[in-house]
Formats: sequence, structure tokens, C-alpha cells
Amino acid sequence: MNLSQLREWLSWITDAAGDDYSFASSEGNENSLIFEPVKRLCERDYVIIDMLNSAGHEYVSFCVTDPSLPDNPIIFVSQGFCNLTGYDYDEVVGRNCRFLQGAETDRCDIERISQALKDEIECSVNLLNYKKDGTTFINEFFLTQLRTPTRELAYFIGIQVAVDSQDPGQMPSNPGWVYTLGNHV
Repeated sequence: MNLSQLREWLSWITDAAGDDYSFASSEGNENSLIFEPVKRLCERDYVIIDMLNSAGHEYVSFCVTDPSLPDNPIIFVSQGFCNLTGYDYDEVVGRNCRFLQGAETDRCDIERISQALKDEIECSVNLLNYKKDGTTFINEFFLTQLRTPTRELAYFIGIQVAVDSQDPGQMPSNPGWVYTLGNHV
């Protein structure tokens, strides 16, 4: 199966900017942002990016950061991220993801994410985040790394899903976790 066939097959399953980077394009649709990595990625990570960029995934909230830059800033956010948080693309790019945290965000959750970034490993956590208007939401957050063909760290990608509770044991609804499921076996 070639990559274009895989994209088409996955689309059947999943039917239910003025900065210094060239990471976003709208491909003819002003309401849809597409992440176009500048760094070369391994095939597995291109598949993840292709799934997130494919039609029907405009609602998926995700952001990409570049750990090679000071303070690991966001270099791309999806339209779904903008819709979920209330922030515009230009308000977010160049900032660290910490701006979504607030006074009631559990410091243990923040430490789990910080440790995963430091160790360059995946992390999944439900944490309290804040939208632009100050309202809170429970973020089922999934973090994973995007790597080069030589397995060097290229980017981190964080995928967010607003959920109703922070209770342990709930079924993961985050597409990032689902898309990388094959890596967990």
C-alpha cells in the first residue's frame, strides 16, 4: 500500500501566516490551516501529519513546537486549536504553550508534561487549561515527538481534546493517541 492509498483509507475511517516559518497554508480554504514541516520527518510522522491535515480533520486541535528554538515555541496551530481556545493563529505562534495554564492548573500535570519534554517521550494527561476569554476546560492532552529519518527530535506535537471530566480510566478520545496506537504495542 502506498502513502496516497493509506491517506485515502484513513479518510474513510475518520469521517465519524506572516512569521519566519512556512509551516501553514490554507490550500484555497481560509478556514483550514495545513502544517507543512520544514524539517524532514520519518515516514511514521509524515503519516500522522497527513492524517491531521486531511479533509474531515479541521476540527482537531493541535499545535506543533520547535524544541531547537529558545523556550520551545509554538510554530503552528490548527484551526481546531483556534476554535477550542479562542485564540487567533497570530496570537499563539511564537509563544510557549504555558499560556494555556492558570492558577488552578495542577502542578503535577505540568510536571508530567515538562518531564516528557525533557525525556523526549510521549505523554497523555487530563489537565485544566484556560481559553482566551478566561473560561476553563479540561484538556485531554496528548504529546508526542516528531522525528527525522535518523530518529533525531524535529518537533513536538500536542493534540488537545476538551472532555467532561478529569477522571482516570476514561476511554481516550484524543486522535493523537489513537493515531499513534501502533507505537504502543
